[in-house]
Amino acid sequence: MNTIFMLSLKSALREPFLLFWSIAVPIAGILILGYLVHQPDYAIRITTAMMAMGILFYGLTTTVFSLLAQRRRGVFQLLKVTPLPLSAFVVSTSGAGTLVSLICGLLVLTVGSLAFQIGLSPEALLMTGLVCLVAGMGYVLLSFFVSRLCRTEAQTSITANLISMSLLLLSDAFYSLDAAPAIVIQLSRFNPFQWFLNGLRGALLRDYLQWRFSLFVLAGFLGLALLLAIWSLKANDQR
Repeated sequence: MNTIFMLSLKSALREPFLLFWSIAVPIAGILILGYLVHQPDYAIRITTAMMAMGILFYGLTTTVFSLLAQRRRGVFQLLKVTPLPLSAFVVSTSGAGTLVSLICGLLVLTVGSLAFQIGLSPEALLMTGLVCLVAGMGYVLLSFFVSRLCRTEAQTSITANLISMSLLLLSDAFYSLDAAPAIVIQLSRFNPFQWFLNGLRGALLRDYLQWRFSLFVLAGFLGLALLLAIWSLKANDQR
């Protein structure tokens, strides 16, 4: 498992989209929107939104292309002739991707906290890191399932972007949903990205009840994503 983890980590760090979508775009968004919108509570809103967006884009949109390439090379087919359990392979691979997304998220948080003087206690950092860890792994695991649905890069791009943009738009990352249609509000309650945002805000604002409940919901999302990831590998083996 350690070998797979290290190989996956090196591959993740070489990903060309990593620097742009998970670091450059979120940091630019924080600095530009944060200075344009002069509202007392917008600094935390935009910082958490860009953190979550960067982790989502890496965990789902970027990782899915690497997984598709592995499927095409027959990597997953070879797993059935090895003694390594599918769950161990999934955890090792997704663990490397999660670590990279966690580093990106904390880097974005650091920029936001310095730019807008957001107080970060050790407790808040720990709470924020835990939320990022659970949500980030959930999105990486979900990418296994998404890669199973696609056969070409075009299909992968459309599917991953459709899912990512739907999660973003059905959340209050950049705007309030108070005046949104009832159907949008209802869908946001089942949106794992919205609970990711709630967990980050709860951590930074010391809202322990919101943080705990959001973490509980994200843990459920992580469990579901793990089951879908394992199923996608088994289904691939049965082709």
